[in-house]
Amino acid sequence: MRLTLFAFAALGLASPALGQVLPSPPLNSALSLSQEFMLRQQQEATRQQLIQQQNQLMTLEAQMRTQQALSEVRAQAQSPVLPLPDVTAGRPLPQIDTSQLASIPDAALADSNRKVLEAAGGRR
Repeated sequence: MRLTLFAFAALGLASPALGQVLPSPPLNSALSLSQEFMLRQQQEATRQQLIQQQNQLMTLEAQMRTQQALSEVRAQAQSPVLPLPDVTAGRPLPQIDTSQLASIPDAALADSNRKVLEAAGGRR
């Protein structure tokens, strides 16, 4: 995938130079007007083909970025599957270290509740 992205970037940087029309060589007696016309048509067809290729590359790059963004969104939307504790008979249940859990003293909760009720003016 990185190689593909690198190839798109390399072609994207090189495409402006490839899309330029080369100046026609000076007319000499051997080159007739019809041959010059055919040469100019070929150059124009080549230029149009290069423009189409560049547009296709840009479209593919945009599609690739869209697919990456969609896959990232899908990955973020999935919640991880947590393993269930083994509750086989005779085995001890897992112990939870409650010292690492957040705790608020009862006095602080009561004080906060009192302040909220005062601010509400008795409305509940």
